[in-house]
Amino acid sequence: DMDIELMRKSAKVLEPTFSELAEAGKTIELGQELRDEIGKIGRRGEATMMDATGGVNTHRGAIWNVGLLVTAASGLMTQEDQPFTAFSITQRAGSLASIPDSFIDSSPRPGATARKKYKVGGAVSEAASGFPHVIAILQAMGFYAGNFIPSRELQIKGLITCMSSLDDTCILHRGGAEALAFVHGWATDLLVESPPNEGLDVEKLSAFDQHLTNRNLSPGGSADLLAGALFLTSIFGESHANH
Repeated sequence: DMDIELMRKSAKVLEPTFSELAEAGKTIELGQELRDEIGKIGRRGEATMMDATGGVNTHRGAIWNVGLLVTAASGLMTQEDQPFTAFSITQRAGSLASIPDSFIDSSPRPGATARKKYKVGGAVSEAASGFPHVIAILQAMGFYAGNFIPSRELQIKGLITCMSSLDDTCILHRGGAEALAFVHGWATDLLVESPPNEGLDVEKLSAFDQHLTNRNLSPGGSADLLAGALFLTSIFGESHANH
């Protein structure tokens, strides 16, 4: 129900949403007021996205994941006494995600349904834990070795790293526990055969991609977390380039 042009269009219309989230993070202290405010901004952004796509959910998970990281990064930028690192940003985002939203959204979501059915944490748990999979993606992309602008090959490796262990509710929703085990297994095998700081075997990666396509499996949760990791590399990559 989506193609690359729709993905780009819907991403573009979210730019004001992320600007609003950054402004909220900069001007409101970490706490309930900020949590409620970003919840409102996020829901408005989601409505804008749905309007642009004709009801197709292209970026709901990214609004949550990247939105929290944008808010956290913006808040830390204003505090001179706090360290400004990828880890400090993910930890602050985790603290923010751990605060319940005063607005109770009771509308059914595929992710929430899958979380309940398969007893997994999903996007809420990942965020509240300080985004451990974002840290794993950064590591796979060589971020901690000073590679702030990872190649496309290393970005894909980051994605596959996440897919090898994330309890992705998008996969669970579409294919159940068997599909998740299949994704974990294939992704792990690809990584085992790949040396550090190098890309993956292209033929095997293509075969994996074809299997996912044939089975209608979309690793949307991992993709959202890759977006979060790339947001962090963009901050430090830009800073590094300026120096």
